[in-house]
Amino acid sequence: MRICVFGLWHLGSVISAGLAKSGHIVVGLDFNPQNIENLQNSKAPVSEPGLNELIFENIQRKTLSFTCDPALALANTDVLWIAFDTPLDEQDNADPGFIEKNFDRISGSIQDQTKIIISSQVPVGFTRHLHNTFHERYPDKKVFFSYSPENLRLGKALKTFLEPDRIIIGILPEEKELIFPVFISISERLEWMSIESAEMTKHAINSFLAISICFANEVATLCECIGANAKEVERGLKTEERIGPKAYLIPGNAFSGGTLARDVRFLQNMGKENLLPMHLINSVLESNEFHKKWIQRKCMETMGELKGKHIAVLGLTYKPGTNTLRRSISVELCRWLKDQGAEVTAFDPAIRDLPTELQGIFSLSRGIAESIKDADCTIIATEWPDFQRMDEDIITTIREKIIIDPNGFIEKNMRDLSNIRYFAVGRSYS
Repeated sequence: MRICVFGLWHLGSVISAGLAKSGHIVVGLDFNPQNIENLQNSKAPVSEPGLNELIFENIQRKTLSFTCDPALALANTDVLWIAFDTPLDEQDNADPGFIEKNFDRISGSIQDQTKIIISSQVPVGFTRHLHNTFHERYPDKKVFFSYSPENLRLGKALKTFLEPDRIIIGILPEEKELIFPVFISISERLEWMSIESAEMTKHAINSFLAISICFANEVATLCECIGANAKEVERGLKTEERIGPKAYLIPGNAFSGGTLARDVRFLQNMGKENLLPMHLINSVLESNEFHKKWIQRKCMETMGELKGKHIAVLGLTYKPGTNTLRRSISVELCRWLKDQGAEVTAFDPAIRDLPTELQGIFSLSRGIAESIKDADCTIIATEWPDFQRMDEDIITTIREKIIIDPNGFIEKNMRDLSNIRYFAVGRSYS
């Protein structure tokens, strides 16, 4: 099929490359000329393993191209796939108006009989609103609207798009066959439902994951107080057949970045609009905000006054496998340490230069050994595989032998080392 993917940041660049690999002829449309130029040169806007290479392959095969011209992108198009990353404010409230404004800019170029798929992060009712607005404005065009929630996982986005466990699709039953060829080219497990149910499913999934993370972390912090081991409790939970081994019950860092919080906010807002008390949902972000300060509390507990202390932070990005610093808990931590008067050195395999706003807050090291040498404390902030390869010779250069590793990422390395004060959420070795 001929598919136009509209909106080419993280979500759209992955969908474009994935659809081209699945055998479709794809045109990526975006109004940012620099982004289009970069994509034409096989440079995705967000670092994602294998994405640049796949874009290059598809461009060479002439199954993928990019443009800023809506008329060119939408000419003879079977499917328009809306894939903007919905902007978030600092309180994790999404702005679906951004999607609508961009859609309005191209609506006049949309051809009769076009099938529209929306995957941007939007609240329940948005797709129906766009459908009604379009048909009021263009009554002579028959266009079909559907919603399929994005399933991006930063650092694993291509794999989750090309090998999904299932695909959620919201559409009118009588229109299902119109977009069936698109989705069956990706996966055979398709979950069909109403548009509103598909939109709500996305909110429900992310909110459930957020609740699970908060539950695990609250239990884990209790474990620290009473001498239980949260990892053993996790094993007990996951071997319960009503819970299961893939449950989001790993004690560690709070969630960040807005991905989960955005959908919690959607449910909160819908509760307010419908005058429904959302006791559980409303407590999630409060619990998570408290747990975000676990590392800070552990620093104060283990070192007391931080002024003049040398703190090494390993990992700066939001997640491993990407170079994204926005909404990173690690960056927030570095700012806090600086405010406490600590000297902060950091190392991240994906970061070679600091953005202007972070210069002067901490220094960037060229490697692990340089960062942690003579440190009073080392914090494992992002789970880069490089950090699991730290040997005893490197670790012993830490002055005060304190390692704070909220996710227990290098826990196995620590068990046989003496004179190390090691702390992870829900357990400690000291």
